[in-house]
This record gives sequence, structure tokens and C-alpha cells, in this order.
Amino acid sequence: MALKTFEHVLILADDVDKTKDFYVDILGLEVGYRPDFPFKGYWLYLKENKKAACIHLAMRKQDTGQDYYIGKKDDVKSGSGAIDHVAFNADDIEGMKSKLDKISMEYTHRKVPGFPLEQLFIDDPDGVKVELNYATSD
Repeated sequence: MALKTFEHVLILADDVDKTKDFYVDILGLEVGYRPDFPFKGYWLYLKENKKAACIHLAMRKQDTGQDYYIGKKDDVKSGSGAIDHVAFNADDIEGMKSKLDKISMEYTHRKVPGFPLEQLFIDDPDGVKVELNYATSD
């Protein structure tokens, strides 16, 4: 038995609409199909892949409907917890830096030593670190 693909991460948000806006407005993900679960949330998709949502969002505050589907969680905010970050491959690093500068969003820019890759790191509204990877010609 072998794993076939990585499917998604679930982010529990303090304000699910604010977090959805971050992933849609800043990163360009799109809201798409989500089953009719008995709790509020969103499934977010890459524009090129409408078959599999890469980010699932739900409210951090739980109710019985949500507890049934994802299990009871302690009401403690832990950011990314044991997972340090979520990464996306992207293009147009200068365009993204300009966009982030325009809205005064802090980011960290790094060049990977000995590898043709530059990275931007930003935090979503719930403290989840997002890594954006940009191939370079180096």
C-alpha cells in the first residue's frame, strides 16, 4: 500500500471569513465546492486544480456538528502547532512582494543557498506560517 497524493490541510480559524479572504485576496486561491456540512467553513482551490481543495477552513469554535466530523478539540489557539508551515509553489516574486508592501503585510524573503529557489514567508490571520516558493534561474 502506498500513498497517492497529499490532499489538504484543515485550518481552524478564529474568523473564518477573514482567513478565507487572506487565502483568496492575498494568495489567489478560489472558493469552491464544499459538502453541506452542519458548520460554517470553506474549501479553497488552486485555480489550476478544481478537483481537490488544498485548504479547508472551519471555525475554531466548535459545535456538535463540527465535533462529529473533525473530533473535539481543546479551545487553545496554537497557530501551526507541530507543523511549522504550509508551502505553495508560485511565480512572480516581485509582484507578490509589491502586493504585500502595498497592504503593509510583513514578510521574510530568503534565498535558498546552493539551490535555485527564493522564498517568501507570511503569516495568515490565525498564525499559520505560509511559505511561497519561487524558482530562480540561478
